Amino acid sequence: MSRVINENLKLGEVVSIFPDSTKIFNDIKIDYCCGGHDSLGAALREKALNVDVFVDKLNEEYEKFKNSNSEYIDWREVDSIKLIENVINTHHAYTFRSIKEIDELLLKILKVHFEHHSEELLKVHRLFGSLKVELEEHLIKEEKNLFPLMERYFITKDENLRVEVKKYIEETEAEHDGAGDILKELEEITRDFKAPEGACTTFKLVYNKLHDLEKDLFIHIYKENSILFQRV
Repeated sequence: MSRVINENLKLGEVVSIFPDSTKIFNDIKIDYCCGGHDSLGAALREKALNVDVFVDKLNEEYEKFKNSNSEYIDWREVDSIKLIENVINTHHAYTFRSIKEIDELLLKILKVHFEHHSEELLKVHRLFGSLKVELEEHLIKEEKNLFPLMERYFITKDENLRVEVKKYIEETEAEHDGAGDILKELEEITRDFKAPEGACTTFKLVYNKLHDLEKDLFIHIYKENSILFQRV
């Protein structure tokens, strides 16, 4: 079988070629968003996985995906301005909505379940509070500073603008790493977002929403770090 995906490809490139690879990477905790610049082989070796076996499996799944007639967008082919619009209208909108919902629900279960799960819930509450502040400020800075500047650069190709945009990108990628670190702590404390045994429906819902937020942020950051920012 000829390999479309090989170990030398960057993780971001693998996701662009085979979007459903995100599900596989999520299952084994491979960071394709903030770590999108890393090679597939290096990421697999870090997880102590057999590179050849895993790459063969990825290619098999890619062939199934390709033959399934699934429609998908190759974001590498999308115009930069349209990609920015997609990030704002899809991912920013989802993140603002999601963190508001989680914030309210998390406070509710903290009150109701404090007696039996105080240690875990206090940690989750504090970490989510940090993540909420980080994301809200980050998204607003992107919408008000970075993206308008990028749009001007893509239109004018002004080299002075490019230098300014690159500074904003460095700051933005550092913030992506910071949010990723908080999510990793949340993963650990919540046992990969699994509510304690016997937890109520709302408790499970909060953890599911946290997990959904993480998965959307991974795609969101991948689009920025591995595609949009690379154009600058």
